[in-house]
Amino acid sequence: MYLFDSTLTDSVDLVICSTCGMSEGRCGCGKGEVILSGAERKRISKFLSGMLRHFPEKYGIEIDRNGFASLESVIAILKERYGVGESHLRAIVQFDRKRRFEIVNGKIRARYGHSTDVDVRWSESGRIPERLYHATSPENLKSILSVGLIPVRRREVHMTEKPDEAMEVGFRHSRNPVLLEIDAERVMGSGIEIRKKGRVFTADRIPPEFIRVVEWRRR
Repeated sequence: MYLFDSTLTDSVDLVICSTCGMSEGRCGCGKGEVILSGAERKRISKFLSGMLRHFPEKYGIEIDRNGFASLESVIAILKERYGVGESHLRAIVQFDRKRRFEIVNGKIRARYGHSTDVDVRWSESGRIPERLYHATSPENLKSILSVGLIPVRRREVHMTEKPDEAMEVGFRHSRNPVLLEIDAERVMGSGIEIRKKGRVFTADRIPPEFIRVVEWRRR
């Protein structure tokens, strides 16, 4: 039985302080100034995810084969839409708990989650955990246990190292999600590649023999 912590949230204020620098919530000395409220941060992050993953052309953004867009162009859109600048965007990227974005050499991209035609077959270096987790709606379970996990609206299957993170996603789609545990060690042993992208792990597919249902309840 897995105990789910339902208090996890990414909606925390971003604060800047001349002494402590940038931080989440209250800074160490308590004198920091809020530059983005939790609600603003969540709203901008959601917009940024959608624009970079799914509809860049709607906002006139050009995405290269690796998913990168011009940082300058993205900042211009955020400034017009939300009145924020580069420092706000960099703070969002720096403190994003799922590490959804990265900024490199004047460009920005979403690390994962694309429906657009970009090259997703890349991976960061680092250990792949022996067990990974995915949460889904109960109505999907029969199909998953029959054919496995396959991408539906995105280009890859997404998994997390921590059950809490999988359940956080699952609750966006169902009031009572099903938690699945993936035997990542056996998946890779079968020749299927698992890729590390920030705090998320992806694969082209996960066959059903490597999946089991995990019981859970709230703490």
